[in-house]
Amino acid sequence: MKPSPPATAMLLIAAGTLSACAGFEAPRQEATNPAYEARLAQLAQHQCNSRVAGAVEGAGVRPEEITELFYTREMDGTNDRIVRYTAWMRLAGQPGHLIVDADALSCRAMQVYTRGGAEVAGVSSF
Repeated sequence: MKPSPPATAMLLIAAGTLSACAGFEAPRQEATNPAYEARLAQLAQHQCNSRVAGAVEGAGVRPEEITELFYTREMDGTNDRIVRYTAWMRLAGQPGHLIVDADALSCRAMQVYTRGGAEVAGVSSF
């Protein structure tokens, strides 16, 4: 039995999505250089600083480039539980933000990206 045209289209979309993601690496979880955690602690006190520091180090941003840091949280609308923290960082001499999304339970860095014109080599921009 041949797949129907809509089923074939869905298979092609799924294959394309998987191949597009094949090059992505998970963000680094722990900083190897203590300067990263120290810099984030200067800018904000937050339970996810250590994991966010690892993601920033893995992205190749130097600690002294981070000039501002604040966190927002995303809530699960069904039970008012925090599901994600987002670290927003300004970088010296750049517009926009470097952003790290972290799981609320473990602070595991899930993704690193930039917005608003910030540019970091090897980091996706939206």
